[in-house]
Order: sequence, then C-alpha cells, then structure tokens
Amino acid sequence: MNALPPADTAPDTAPDTGPDTGPDTAGAAPAGGRPRAVLFDLFHTLVCLRPGIVGGVDRGEPTWKALGVDRDAWESSFFSDHDGRAVGRVKDAVESVRLVAHRIDPTIPLERIRRVAAQRERRFEDALLSVHPGVLRGLRRLRAAGVRTGLVSNASWEEVRHWDRSPLAALMETATFSCAAGVAKPDAAIYERALTALGVTARDTWFVGDGGSDEHRGARAVGMTHVLVLHLLRRVWPDRIEERAAHAAHVFENIEDVAEAAIRARMGA
Repeated sequence: MNALPPADTAPDTAPDTGPDTGPDTAGAAPAGGRPRAVLFDLFHTLVCLRPGIVGGVDRGEPTWKALGVDRDAWESSFFSDHDGRAVGRVKDAVESVRLVAHRIDPTIPLERIRRVAAQRERRFEDALLSVHPGVLRGLRRLRAAGVRTGLVSNASWEEVRHWDRSPLAALMETATFSCAAGVAKPDAAIYERALTALGVTARDTWFVGDGGSDEHRGARAVGMTHVLVLHLLRRVWPDRIEERAAHAAHVFENIEDVAEAAIRARMGA
C-alpha cells in the first residue's frame, strides 16, 4: 500500500468512501469494550499546526504561500508523497520541501526553499512545545486511571525532530512515527506495531484522531474502536467534520471528554 503523507498545514485529501456506521456523541460511556489503552494521532488531534499568530508566536505563512505556489498544486504534490517523506526515505528538512516545490516549479530559488523549510520546522516545534492544557489534563487523567497511552502518527523526520522536548512525550508510553516505522496510516502494519509496543490487543484499545489519512478506517480494520475528536478539527477543517464523523464509531469534542468516556467505559459504567 502506498504510504500517505506526513502532516502539514494544508488539509489532507485522503477520500472517505463506502458505508460505515454513524457516530455516537459525548454523553453516556460508549460501547466498544473496556479499553486498556488509547492510541492517539498527533497532528490536529493533540497539537495544532495552524499558521499565523498562535499563542503570541508567529508561525509564519502556510508553506505553499511562502513558496509562492498555488495551494492546490502544493497539496497535490505534497500529499502524493512520491518521495517517501512519510516513511522516512527523506531525512533532510530542506530536501523534503525542495522535492515537493520543484515538482511544481523548478525555478523556485533554493534560498527561498531553505527559508520556508526553517519556518515550517519552527511551526512544528512550536506546536509540539505549546500543547493546550486541556490536552495534557486529559492524558494525565487517563494515565492516573491506569489506561495505557500511546501515539501513532504519520510524520516526516523534521516534523517530529522536537518530540522529545514536548510535554506530550512524558505522557505517552510509546510513540510510533511513520518515518521510523517505514509504513504509514492507514496501513494495518503501523497500528499493529503500536499495539505491540504497548502490549495490548486491538479489541482492548481505542484509536483517537482527527480522521486525516483515512486513519479511522485503518484503525477499524485492525479491530480498534475508532474515535473522532473535534476540538482542533473545528479550527482548521470545520467543513470536514460531518464527513469524518460519519466514519467514526464515537465523536467527542476534546481530549478531556475522550478521557472521561474511556475511564467510564473501562469501569463498565
């Protein structure tokens, strides 16, 4: 299966097609077993990559705009991932941007690409370091209740270069990144690797994400309860909520709501 691309500020384009069951919303503890663990997506689930001024920090322009290329052309080139950035085949941040940019316009100056690549990496760094307190509270609550937590994320090397400095790192028992795993969501292998690392089975695990990269279908295919979380999705792709909610088993507003529901389900409430 072709790996889907790493994260970026532009929306992902993986299609959602075919039948599925409708979502449950926050309220009573949802069906889906008593979870021993929760696996989380990272970008737009736990951290926000929105450009511009965020929390007083200037994250700069969207990558396509800073490069001076058409947004649709950037998305088409970036999300095709011809170069295998998501599965770790490109390790240099500048080269990662250059390959995509020069596929659109080979005349873009290398100096501009270097500047944009540095700006883009700073945006990812800030996102990883500036985690919303509610996200951290939810994760701490899960850990305190004995629910194991792990991460499974499509990301290129430069996007997670600062992961070890993130407050999220201490709240995850394991972190499975596609660039290190050599495989990306929605391929079953990356979920199975993350489950093995946590020492749990799919039937005992919830997967929580914003629905990009067709990740909920992948999670469902391996047997996990697949959960959509909305709080960051509302900021970047509000027009995609309805579509993605149709392909999730459960829908919650934020990570604290996820934690509350998972703990209630674990207790059989």
